[in-house]
This record gives sequence, C-alpha cells and structure tokens, in this order.
Amino acid sequence: MSSVVFSSSYDEKNSPNNIFTSNNKEFFSTTGMFPQELCIQFDTIKNLNKINIKSYGIKKIEILTSENDSAMNFSKEAEQDNIKNGGLQTISLNLAKKPKVKVLKIEILEGYEDFCSIHKVDVA
Repeated sequence: MSSVVFSSSYDEKNSPNNIFTSNNKEFFSTTGMFPQELCIQFDTIKNLNKINIKSYGIKKIEILTSENDSAMNFSKEAEQDNIKNGGLQTISLNLAKKPKVKVLKIEILEGYEDFCSIHKVDVA
C-alpha cells in the first residue's frame, strides 16, 4: 500500500490520492506554476524497476527516490522531456539502477499549459 504524503498543490475536487484510482475522471490537478511535486510513501521499502504515469499536459517530468522515511537525500532516477501532447499521455520510465525506495518523488518540471493532471501512477 502507498499514500501521497506531500503535494505542492491541492484541490478538494482533485485530490492527490486520486492517482491511485482506476477512474480516469478522478485525478490530481496542479495549480499552474512549475515545478509541481508529489511524494508517495510506501509501507515497506520497494525495489522499483518501472513507473507508469497516465497524465495530461506534462512536458517534462523527473523521478527521484529516497530510501528512508524522512524523505531526505533524494536521488534522481529518471527524466523525460518533450512528452507528446494531445490526449491522455502514457509516460513509462524504466529505472536502470532498480533503486530501493521508501519515498518516490514525481516532479513535473514543465507543462504545455498552466495546469497538468496525473490520473494514475503504477510502479513495478
């Protein structure tokens, strides 16, 4: 099990925890300035191989990880730029180092518009 422990923006209608639902009508929405962050904490340390994100409007994204609960000392694991715009985006990021992760940070560095959304986050 996992939960969002920090988000740089919050909207009651579009809660950060919506990224765990399978309903595309429920999502996390940014507030318009960049960068935007989501921190997901896992119940136990996980070895991550891949992250899949369903989103709208993201142009550049970065993935960082921390091995401890305090969410300190993040390591950059992946970055993707010039993500194709137009419709629901599927962002697949392979983590070559297969890090041990307690806290996963997703940073949206740029968007195509003022607002972006994340509809689903899956980790493997």
